[in-house]
Amino acid sequence: MKKVMTIAGSDSSAGAGIQADLKTFSALGVYGTTIITTLTAQNTKTISDILVVPPKFFRNQLITTLEDIKPDVIKLGVLYSKSIIKIVKSILGDFKNPIVVDPVLYSGTGIKLLDEDSFEHFKWEIIPLAHVITPNLREAELLSKIRITNRHDMSKAASQILNLGASNVVIKGGHDPTKRAKVMDLLFRDKTQEPQLIVHERLEIGDTHGTGCNFSAAIASFLAKGYNISESFQLSNSYVYEALKNSKQIGNGVLLSNPLYNMYDNSEKFKVLAQLQAAVSNLEKMPNFFKLIPETKTNFVYSIERPKNFDDIAGVLGRLIDLGTNIRTPNVVQFGASLHVSNAILSATKFNSLLRSAINIRNNPNIIDICENNFRCSSYSRKYEIKEVKKTEGSSIKWGISEAFKQNPDAEIVYHDGDFGKEPMVIIFGQDPKEVLEKIRIILQYYVNN
Repeated sequence: MKKVMTIAGSDSSAGAGIQADLKTFSALGVYGTTIITTLTAQNTKTISDILVVPPKFFRNQLITTLEDIKPDVIKLGVLYSKSIIKIVKSILGDFKNPIVVDPVLYSGTGIKLLDEDSFEHFKWEIIPLAHVITPNLREAELLSKIRITNRHDMSKAASQILNLGASNVVIKGGHDPTKRAKVMDLLFRDKTQEPQLIVHERLEIGDTHGTGCNFSAAIASFLAKGYNISESFQLSNSYVYEALKNSKQIGNGVLLSNPLYNMYDNSEKFKVLAQLQAAVSNLEKMPNFFKLIPETKTNFVYSIERPKNFDDIAGVLGRLIDLGTNIRTPNVVQFGASLHVSNAILSATKFNSLLRSAINIRNNPNIIDICENNFRCSSYSRKYEIKEVKKTEGSSIKWGISEAFKQNPDAEIVYHDGDFGKEPMVIIFGQDPKEVLEKIRIILQYYVNN
């Protein structure tokens, strides 16, 4: 497993610093070690106190860890004091693997994180260690002494930072005070090559905390995994953009970047797939279920919490079909596999966010009587469907489910009477596939005995 060491400060709010670094390392599949330079008393609004780790203890942290765990890449964050800078320089001066320098001069809440006496030492002793340095616009201005108002100024500032000894410079445009609609990030490899440019839409989410740490930790992770600087720049940019899109309001101050968004998402999706697959297997063994399968066949779906689109809803690939007195399934469930029943979920969750699973079955008078006598039901008639809705594939079910839930927001079963060329249908909703299966058992119990 690839290993990345972070030498940085501790953030008690866990939005930045070593906590953010470790989240990023974990999300990107590398092992992180931590050498702490400062302890901060911090929340999403401010830093109330800073304790600098005593130089002797800091040195022991660094030496002891390096003696046993050899990092593929080292990332430098908050160093704060001249004494820590000198120790880093003396121990890492001959380090052969890449060093990523995140020049953290101020916190996201505006608190200075490098003391006055240390700035020049940082410039002349730390920047020459950098395989890549990742300043935002304000940091690039302070390091280069050049006011940045456009891309040409970014090039001049990068040139000055390259002169300080960095091998590569990434200047991040997210902190542009003019808040331009487009954010421009540039990688400068040397003065002879055209800079590599990445442009993306500015997210309208306000100020955030931790993105700089996430970005530099991501570059360190990708470098450790064998990507070159250009590839690492592109991959890290995409990764942090998604982390920003998934930012969370944890406290009452700025938003926190969410570097673990993908792990949370993948973890939930794995659980959804596993539970739906188990439910489909149980359905295959359920006696007489074939009697409920309509002519257009059946699909069974389950979504993550608060689904936004089809990709958030797992379904059976193809459909469940009746085969004599049994049913047959492709035995494959995947996200985005169902259109009709997934549309029903997307509409239903707007009225009741707990309804995440659904299945469609045949509609006949006996089944409707059983449903009405045992469950909370609602219905709609497609004869009232407007022409514009009928013209768009998938719109009918969205319209119909919405109409049914407007009539009864507590509904757990919705049925409709069909239309020309459209089979009448019943859709059973539940909080999860197990609840849907239980409703099917109740329906079958009465239906088979009638």
